[in-house]
Amino acid sequence: MTRPEDQPEPIDPAHEPGPEPGRHPGEAPAAGAGNPPAGDAPDAPEPGTGTRDWRTRNTAVEWGAAPEEQPEHGAEADSTAPAKPRKSWKAIPTEAWVWLAAALLLVGGLGFIAGDRMGPSGGGTVNLAGATPGSNFDGPVTMDDGTYDAGILGPRAGTTVATAEDLPNMHRRSEADPFALGALDAPVVMTMFSDFECPFCARHALTTQQNLIDDYVDSGLLRIEWNDMPMSSPRSARVAEAGRAAAAQGKFWEFEQAAFTAAQDKGTGHPELTDEELVEIARTAGVGDMDLFERQLDEGTWENAVNDAVGYGRAIRVEATPMFLIGGQMASGAQPEQVFRDYIELELMKAQRNEG
Repeated sequence: MTRPEDQPEPIDPAHEPGPEPGRHPGEAPAAGAGNPPAGDAPDAPEPGTGTRDWRTRNTAVEWGAAPEEQPEHGAEADSTAPAKPRKSWKAIPTEAWVWLAAALLLVGGLGFIAGDRMGPSGGGTVNLAGATPGSNFDGPVTMDDGTYDAGILGPRAGTTVATAEDLPNMHRRSEADPFALGALDAPVVMTMFSDFECPFCARHALTTQQNLIDDYVDSGLLRIEWNDMPMSSPRSARVAEAGRAAAAQGKFWEFEQAAFTAAQDKGTGHPELTDEELVEIARTAGVGDMDLFERQLDEGTWENAVNDAVGYGRAIRVEATPMFLIGGQMASGAQPEQVFRDYIELELMKAQRNEG
């Protein structure tokens, strides 16, 4: 299993946040009730880096020429010097090619066998430590009026996140949480900060997340908890409000999938979903009382909750989306799926040791 610390920085860059209201870009947030002193807050993960553009290569070297034929930088080539003979691949003995082909076939065969037995589809890489899965799938519970607590946000009740040691408090583990997916007593929780208008969040939600649900959430090993962090477009907060209106009727995760699918279908990066599109997304998600959904959207029922969620994210220095806390490990951006699997397996090992 690849160790998380050996993973490269993510290729896909996460979104940079806009400035806080009333604060210019580049100005540090003020310390206060919502923003603990910078020295006490955990460091934000480094953003990913892109691949190098081929156009930045040194074009002073003639492509296709042998290295020994290149003149030194700044020097002229000696046109009178005899050309050095090149070695031809035809000079390699036939027996060497046969042995090379046999070695490649052997390695490929072993790789196929290992992949078939140890790959995700074979279950070999899931819960290698043998941690005990959770079994409490009863949540979320409804309130007295039959709706769900769509105003829930922040860390676990009665706790704060002021220093790096407080990071595990970000996992709410609340039976009333309509933004959680998986067993309440799962050995590992993955808390994420996401934005419906973020294309990298969409990529994660529609690919990696679904595979993690199949292998870890459904088996009681992982619980996923969502936090709103709208920052990538002028419509981000509005879509987050719609998500909470769907969550109030127990349809948040269906809304999440429908919204990200609709966003990708628009093919515009930041789709800036309209209210009319949000209503259609809610219908697709199976929201039962559409009149209530539209009324809450029109009246801004969840506007304050979304603003408070943004304040919470900024207070703990969430500066990009998507952002994840997997057990006690931070990850930023739409990382490759194997990165998440490695982090989860590492946390399952810790959980298994704690069981003993």
